[in-house]
Amino acid sequence: MLPRLKSVLVLPDAGSVVIHRRALERVHLDDEDGAVAALLGLLREGRRAEPELADAMAANGFTVSERDVAAAVAQFDEWGLLERAGDDETLPLEVRRRHESNLRFYDVTASLDVSSADQHRAVAAARVLLLGAGGVGSGVLQSMVGLGVGHVTLVDFDVVETKNLARQFAYGLAAIGERKVDAAKAWADSYSPGTVVEPVHRRVDSAAAVRELAEGHDLVVCAVDSPDDIQLMVNEACFELGIPYVVGGLAYSTLCYWSVEPGRSPCRRCLHLHRGDEGPMRDALFERNPVNRATGPVVQLLAGFVTMEAMRYLRRTEPPVAAACYHVVELADGMTTERHAWQHHPDCELCR
Repeated sequence: MLPRLKSVLVLPDAGSVVIHRRALERVHLDDEDGAVAALLGLLREGRRAEPELADAMAANGFTVSERDVAAAVAQFDEWGLLERAGDDETLPLEVRRRHESNLRFYDVTASLDVSSADQHRAVAAARVLLLGAGGVGSGVLQSMVGLGVGHVTLVDFDVVETKNLARQFAYGLAAIGERKVDAAKAWADSYSPGTVVEPVHRRVDSAAAVRELAEGHDLVVCAVDSPDDIQLMVNEACFELGIPYVVGGLAYSTLCYWSVEPGRSPCRRCLHLHRGDEGPMRDALFERNPVNRATGPVVQLLAGFVTMEAMRYLRRTEPPVAAACYHVVELADGMTTERHAWQHHPDCELCR
C-alpha cells in the first residue's frame, strides 16, 4: 500500500506548516527544520511505502526512523489527510470517467483502510428499496442513479399527472398518463446503464407488504406519507429484517428527515410511545386542506438530504447524522435549522 496525501492546501508559516484540512479547519504543525514539509511532499507524490519514506527522508538530509514515519503516517491518516495511491485505477476506465466527481467527493471520507474506489464499489453493489416516486422519491431516484447505486426497487401506485411536472423532474409531458414507476424506469435507463431500476406498481398498506418488498435489500427509503401509519409499518418491517431506513417529508413549511438503524438507534415506535406519554391527540376543529406545497427547489433540497443520509449507510465511512434525530429546516423562518433527537422507550418491544 502506498499512502498519498490528499489534495489539500499546505502552506508554510514561520517555522510551521499549516494544513487546510477543511475549508474552515486548519492543522498547525511545528516545523523548524522543514522535516514535516519534506515528509508531506513525499506523501503527496504517493510513490513510496512507509519503509521507503524513511530512506527518502534520509536522502533529503533528515534523520527519521521508520517508527517515526509510521507514527506520522498514522496521525495524518487519523486526521483524514491520506488515501491509498492508485486505487482509482482498480475501477474500469468508463466508471472512472462517469463517476469522477463522485470519487472526488468520496476522497473526503477516504482513508488508508477504505479508498474512494472501495466506496464506489459499495454503492454499486447496493440494493435500495425506494417507496414513493413523487417529488421526494423521484429526486432521490435521480440522485441514486447519478451516484451509481446498483439496484433500486421503486414502488408507487400513481400515474404521472400534469401537476407533477412542477416538482418531479424524472418525467416530462410525454409521460402523462403513464405509471410513475414505468416512466421513472425509462428515465433511469436513458440516463445511466449502471443502475437497475425495478418498477413495482403497487400500493403499500401493511408491514407485511414492506417486509416482502424489502427482503434482500440493504436500505429502505420511505418517501410516502400514506397510509397515516406508514412510518410504523416501515419501522416494523425493517426491524424484522435488520436493515436501516431513511424518511423525509414536508409538513406545511417544515422540511424534515431522519433515519433508524435497527439494533443501534431508537426506533420510530419509541418516538410514537414517547408522544403517547405526552397525552392523547386532540381532534382538530377543522380539517386541513391536503394540498401539496412542495415546489421543485423544496423537493430537490429534501431529496438531497435524504440521499446523503442513505449514502452514509451504504458507504459506511461515516456514521449517520439523523439516526433517531429529526433534522428540520424551517422554510418560512429564514431557513433556520434544528435537530430533535429521541431516546429509547422502555416499553418498545422492538428495541428490547
